[in-house]
Amino acid sequence: MTVSKPQGTDKTEMVPNSESCEKRGVWMLAGKTALITGSSRGIGLGVARAFALAGAKVVCTSEIELERLPEVQTLLQQHSQTHYIRADLTQDGEAERLVREAWQWLGTIDVLVNNLGTYREPPFLELRREHFEWLFRLNVWSGIEVTQHVVRRAVAVNRGGRILFSTSLNATRSEPAHTLYDASKGAINALTRQLAIELAPLGFTTAAVAPGLVETPLTDWGLRSDPAGRKAIEQQIPLRKIAVVEDDIAGWYVFLASDAARYATGTIIAVDGGLDAQQMPSRPITENERSGLPVDRPHA
Repeated sequence: MTVSKPQGTDKTEMVPNSESCEKRGVWMLAGKTALITGSSRGIGLGVARAFALAGAKVVCTSEIELERLPEVQTLLQQHSQTHYIRADLTQDGEAERLVREAWQWLGTIDVLVNNLGTYREPPFLELRREHFEWLFRLNVWSGIEVTQHVVRRAVAVNRGGRILFSTSLNATRSEPAHTLYDASKGAINALTRQLAIELAPLGFTTAAVAPGLVETPLTDWGLRSDPAGRKAIEQQIPLRKIAVVEDDIAGWYVFLASDAARYATGTIIAVDGGLDAQQMPSRPITENERSGLPVDRPHA
């Protein structure tokens, strides 16, 4: 297989050999353009790296000044087909400006990744309406609004596209102290399915990735400095490891953004190390279960 280097790719980048390209699908997104929200760190930044390596032209964005984002600066230096636009999507008018500037730089937007979100919120009994409005504006409305502007521009030039969302296992499996976060991710799941139907006549498809516990700055509750606590959490995951964005998560976004996934729409992919399949974490197994013998019970 002969792999050509996509136009616009920095010549100083390390180009994988053809064998690794075949195995890893390095150029799966060659010729595609993408806007990724919430891409200053964590999953969003990892997805931006993966898209760039897969040949896409990428715009990253967050509300933080580029000068404070050394990892994003490194990405821009390593991949000349990447760009950064600062935008605070909790503010009126910012979604329209972001899409307008991204469209101008990219030429079009083939793939939108709605990744922006947070889980930070007070305990349930301390929640107030302003907490709800802020978190839902960030986690849900920002994705709706950016999607609206992308679709409007695409329809105006007779183009379709791909809309991806970052959801969570918390959309269907809850945990304490995440009332608004869990509800917002449930809304993202519903939005992924609804827009699959709403936007199909306009040439758009949708999909979402639902990770379990992932190693990111947002989810590091001191796990790097608490080996015992980390081990206890890992023991509750069937695969006995916390996901790493680049190794375990980002490739799913690349696949779902590629033409290989063009017939999938409204799809929600759980990438959780087996958490969703598990009845309960770390249930003790009795000796009878281990040996396959029937458990003693009174005769009927």
